[in-house]
Amino acid sequence: MKKITAILFACTLAVCAFAQDDAVTLWGELKKQGALTMDFSLKGTDTDGVVVTNEEGKAYLQGDCYRIECGDMLICCDSKSMWLYNSASGELVIDYDEALPFMKATGVKKDQKGNVNATYVADDITFKVKVSNMTAPAAGYGKEFFTIDENSLPEDVIVTDLRD
Repeated sequence: MKKITAILFACTLAVCAFAQDDAVTLWGELKKQGALTMDFSLKGTDTDGVVVTNEEGKAYLQGDCYRIECGDMLICCDSKSMWLYNSASGELVIDYDEALPFMKATGVKKDQKGNVNATYVADDITFKVKVSNMTAPAAGYGKEFFTIDENSLPEDVIVTDLRD
């Protein structure tokens, strides 16, 4: 379960990279662009150097909202609430957006190609994230794109709402 939780939180790293210390200016610039789509890859290693996750995904940003698709994970945030859905385990967790403040960037850099590279440490796992192919879609996203409708999921999904 610890590995699944770490992977779950790791999927949010591509978006959280822009909300941390050195990247605040970049986050501000991204918000000015309206809507943005990007690819990301992340690799997580434990303190012994063992790879615990190696994932690729896609992230969509618009203002303070984001949607992250990574393997079996779908993470949506409408700027107030965050939905973390794992289709493999059949679980949906809903929480306030402030649920992930413990992740801190130890390095955020933008290369000459416009790719963003960041390093994070969470739960003794070091994550290396690379964000690439940042593009602005022709049209923005509707609000429903940044939420998950519980009624659209299979009946046997376990829903945990931590906002109460």
